[in-house]
Amino acid sequence: MEFISGIVWRNLNKATFDTLNNRSPGQYDIRLGSADYSAFFDGLPRENATNIGGFSLTVPLTSFPTADTGASTPLVVRYMGNDSSRRDWNIPSQRSATAYSLWRPDRRLPNAPSDKSFLVLLKTYSGKYYGRLILARELDYLPEALKDLLLSNERGCRMLATASPQALDLYLTLLREYNVLLYGPPGTGKTFLMQEVKRLFERDGALWTFQDTLEYGSSEAPMISAVDSTQAGHSRTIWTTIHQSYSYEEFILGVTTASDSHTLLKITPRPGILLELTEFARQPGCRSLLLADEINRGNVSRLFGEFITCMEPDKRLDEDGGETPTTVSVRLPYLQEGEVLSVPAPGTPLVFRNPMRMPKHVYTLASMNSVDSSTNPLDSALGRRFFRYEVRPDAALLSAHLGVSAGDRRFTPGAVASDPVAIKRLAFLFWSFLNEKIALFAGCDYQLGHSYLWPLASAETGAQALTAFSSAVRHKLIPQLREIFSARPEQLIHLLQLRKPSPIRLLEPDALDEELGASAAILWDGLFSCSDARLSEWVLRLLMEHGAAEPSPAGGA
Repeated sequence: MEFISGIVWRNLNKATFDTLNNRSPGQYDIRLGSADYSAFFDGLPRENATNIGGFSLTVPLTSFPTADTGASTPLVVRYMGNDSSRRDWNIPSQRSATAYSLWRPDRRLPNAPSDKSFLVLLKTYSGKYYGRLILARELDYLPEALKDLLLSNERGCRMLATASPQALDLYLTLLREYNVLLYGPPGTGKTFLMQEVKRLFERDGALWTFQDTLEYGSSEAPMISAVDSTQAGHSRTIWTTIHQSYSYEEFILGVTTASDSHTLLKITPRPGILLELTEFARQPGCRSLLLADEINRGNVSRLFGEFITCMEPDKRLDEDGGETPTTVSVRLPYLQEGEVLSVPAPGTPLVFRNPMRMPKHVYTLASMNSVDSSTNPLDSALGRRFFRYEVRPDAALLSAHLGVSAGDRRFTPGAVASDPVAIKRLAFLFWSFLNEKIALFAGCDYQLGHSYLWPLASAETGAQALTAFSSAVRHKLIPQLREIFSARPEQLIHLLQLRKPSPIRLLEPDALDEELGASAAILWDGLFSCSDARLSEWVLRLLMEHGAAEPSPAGGA
């Protein structure tokens, strides 16, 4: 099963049908028209450039794992060019003998043209491309939104919101669990993941899954299914960063002075962000999402108040807004029993009733750093109502992003500073080494996130890579080490091998000083005054002394 990120379609009209059946003497191409298809084919290399801006793309179609499909043939797509009179996209050489296998007359092609049968190309979140034909009889087994999209135009392209595989997994977890706590060490991309989930929640379009087998095409087993079809405009999100000054009045319900009052002072109830999201989700077909960054920084039991109870999915109203045997009602302050408060809002005004019952589709995605769990623990009552989703430093993700081999530990001393790939490998190995030692001395919650070295990937020259790596060491990695080992200097001295030549100077007391209570001091000024090249040489020497890197054989790279 794959998640669809984009779809290109062309109906099987007479011209396309005749082309595939060798009945059209002059047309050999399937014409897609002048819509913008570039996002759908983003990432594929452009070939055969023309002087009017045209090019062709080779689309690597993925085979269907069924016996009757045969091997997939790469599909060529051609763009005529920005300076062309038509600016058309087309799929060339689509005659019976040269067409994509599933579009040939001896495969799934019907016996007659049909405006309700479609040739489609699908792009998935994992980056795969599929081609197949959706027959008119199969339209009724598709999600309504997709069926309407295909019938709205004879050809076109629609991109859905894209996201990383981890963000997609987190989003699906959120839809299933309702309240999710994202936690892990600093620098692991928690805020970025929350932003991706926010875009998925707000996107203009549905989330569809695709079964990559030909047998799926009935009501019992649809080839494409809707996981989540809520449209943009029916979703509302609010992002907030929690801090100690946040109060119940800002979060749930407070009071304010009315600006249109004719009396000296008129106090009126004012809904907070969570109550606003709750009432929005009460409207038919609507849903809402609260994104609470650094949730453990505030007094969360005071923030959520009585909402802690009705946040649990089984304490809410059902899908249709009706009460269940376990639905909980909560009494709101500042409102009398049965009192209604109407607040202007875009579209339909929000109406608040007392007592309040939580609707089904209110979601909460919160985050916290795992290193804060001891100094700023999450309230246990609230914590029990969250599904814990851990994000760890990801070595595989970082090595792939930097374009380096995680297992290559060989270096040619003296040649690192001029080779951008070698510098990126050095950075990756240094990061991996530090995280191993941090896990041993301080625990996994204090490890360094992969985002600290993320910008290094854009460096193209040795000088750029050296500057980016040195900056990360001076301003990100070493400051984190100083904080982690602030109470354990001997461990840091061993970790950085400071008793050997180093840009970081170790000042050790003599016997008399030690007897009087002096201890070793680390002087960090050399870290900032030394050259970038010397800093990289020191890191390489440090890794070799710890056995985390090794010199290349004579004549090696």
